[in-house]
Amino acid sequence: MTYGRLLRQQHVLTAAAATLLASASIGAQGPVSGRVTIQERAGVVTNDIGNTVVYLTAKDGRTPRTVPVKVPIAMNEKEFRPHVRVITPGSSVEYPNQDPFSHNIFSTAPGAAFDLGTYPNGVSRVATFKKAGAFPIYCNIHSRMTAYVVVVPTPYYTQAGADGRWSLDHVTAGRYELHLWHERAPEVVTTVDVTAAGLADIATTLDARGFVATEHKNKFGKEYTSTGKDRY
Repeated sequence: MTYGRLLRQQHVLTAAAATLLASASIGAQGPVSGRVTIQERAGVVTNDIGNTVVYLTAKDGRTPRTVPVKVPIAMNEKEFRPHVRVITPGSSVEYPNQDPFSHNIFSTAPGAAFDLGTYPNGVSRVATFKKAGAFPIYCNIHSRMTAYVVVVPTPYYTQAGADGRWSLDHVTAGRYELHLWHERAPEVVTTVDVTAAGLADIATTLDARGFVATEHKNKFGKEYTSTGKDRY
């Protein structure tokens, strides 16, 4: 074998090795984790850190495949349980009535408006969410009932624990936008680079100092009447 031919083969093998290495790097997956805190006004204690939604979207525009799911938000003791649900587009939320009285679940949010009508204990009805976004859910009978369905266009999502810690497993290496959403604070978005080994100890703070609680309207866009407010 001539030196030139040997050199050409060596170049081919080197290029092939580089391609394999790059492919392995692109396909490598690791855990991504961090902790979120909420900055409050003086005297306010955070007791809803677990409602924080955390998710990753790829900076290069690629959209990882997501699988629609069906999950419940129950009505129990005039509360939505859980208060926040995270799903992907095309997923459905079932609303089982576990109270001994009727509920009327609805949303007027653009892109996710629905009205399930009034139904009694032991009955469930379902709404499907097609678009990404954070959608408030209400009861037309009980004005204090509020929940949120957060629809995210990615399989990389989770909610924070009671201590603010969160973790995402099997994240493919690459550059992402890290989103943190909470109903009482502006959404925080930051760029992160996930290596083949993952990424740990991401510290993020949400600012809830400007949050002001407001009453929502009923499904007709009007104020709840005094006779209709939480009458059961």
